[in-house]
Amino acid sequence: MKFRHRFFYAFFRPLVILFNRIKFGYKYKKATDLPENYIVLSNHATDFDPILVASSFPKQMYFVGSEHITRWPVIYKFLKFGFEPIIRYKGTVATSTVMKILRKTRGGGNVCMFAEGVRTWDGVTSPILPSTAQLVKAARCGLVTYKLTGGYFTSPMWSEGGGTRRGELRGEVVGVYIKEQLAAMSDDEVFEIINRDLYEDAYERQLANPKRYKGKRLAERLENLLFICPECNGHGTMSSSGDTVSCTCGHSFRYDEYGMLHGTKFTTVRDFARWQKEKVREDCAEDVIYTAESASLSIIKSGSAMHITDGAMSMSREVLRVGDESFELSKIPNMAMHGKHALVFSTSDGYFEIIPSKNSTTLKFLLLFDAIKEYSNKKIETEL
Repeated sequence: MKFRHRFFYAFFRPLVILFNRIKFGYKYKKATDLPENYIVLSNHATDFDPILVASSFPKQMYFVGSEHITRWPVIYKFLKFGFEPIIRYKGTVATSTVMKILRKTRGGGNVCMFAEGVRTWDGVTSPILPSTAQLVKAARCGLVTYKLTGGYFTSPMWSEGGGTRRGELRGEVVGVYIKEQLAAMSDDEVFEIINRDLYEDAYERQLANPKRYKGKRLAERLENLLFICPECNGHGTMSSSGDTVSCTCGHSFRYDEYGMLHGTKFTTVRDFARWQKEKVREDCAEDVIYTAESASLSIIKSGSAMHITDGAMSMSREVLRVGDESFELSKIPNMAMHGKHALVFSTSDGYFEIIPSKNSTTLKFLLLFDAIKEYSNKKIETEL
C-alpha cells in the first residue's frame, strides 16, 4: 500500500461523505470490528456505489472498476495516481484482474468489488459467478459483505436525463468473516454466504414498505430496458416522456414516485422485465434476428478505442454483424455491457466494443446473446 493512496483516501473520504449526504440524504453505518485486511463485496445499483460504500470504511481500499474508465484521459490519470483502481475487462475471464486483487490482499491491502460485475437493471441482484468465492478463499484475508438499499430507485440503471431521485438510500455491513472461518469453508459454502448476504430485490422491499423517490422525468428512457410492448409485441416501438412510456400502437403506461407502473398489466418494472426475458427466449427459439439501424464497432487497445467500422447491426443465433464485419457467436465466450449503450466482448482477435445508435436498445442484444448461449447448451445436453 502506497502512502499517497492512503492519503488520498483519508483526504477525500470526508468530502465524499458530505457529498453523499447533500445529494442523496445517504445514511450509512460505520464498519467496525473488521479483520486486519479484507475484501469487501457489495451489491451494485448506482454509478455512485464506490463512494457510497467508502463512507462506511475509514481504512483505505482499492476498488475494482470497469476498463472503460481508462478511456477518460484526465479523470483516469487522477484516479490512477490517487487511488489506483484495479481494472476489469467486462465480458472476459479477467485473469489479470484476479492476480492484481490477490497481490493487493496478500500484501496487506483491502479491496472492494461489486460482486455482480454489473448494475442491476430491474432491481434484483444479478447472478454472481462461483469464481468469486474461489477468489475470496485464494485471497487469504477476511471477507466483509455490504448491502446498499434504495439505490435502484434513487438512480435506475435505465434512466437518462431525469437525474437522480431523492428518497431513502442506506448502506451497511451485512457480515464479517475472518480468514480462519473462510479457510474452513468449502468454495460452495463461501459462495452461499455471498449470495445470501448480497441478494436484494428492490421491489420486494418496496412493496412491503413503500418509500417515495421524488424526481423529474421519472420514466425518461425506460425503453432502454423495456423494449417489447406488452400489447402489440412490437420491438423498439416504445418511447418515453416525463413519467409516461408510450408505444406506437397506442398503449401507454406511467411510472410513479414509488417505482410502480400504472396502465399496463405489470405492476413493477421487475415483472415487466421478467416477462420480456421470456419473450427474448421465445425469439431465440424461433431464430428471430435482432437489429439496429446503425452501430459503431471498435477494438480496445492500450486504453483507447480504435474505430473499425460503422453500419447496420444484427444478431442471429449464429452471427453478430456490424457493417461489413462479422463475428461467429460460437467464438464469443461471454458478452457484457458498460453503461447503458456499450456492448463489449472478446474473441481470439481482441477485445471489442459496439455502440448501437441511441434510438436502439443495446440491452436487447445482450439478452439475446444470453438466450442463445442457454439455447445452445440445452441443445448440446439433448444431443448427449
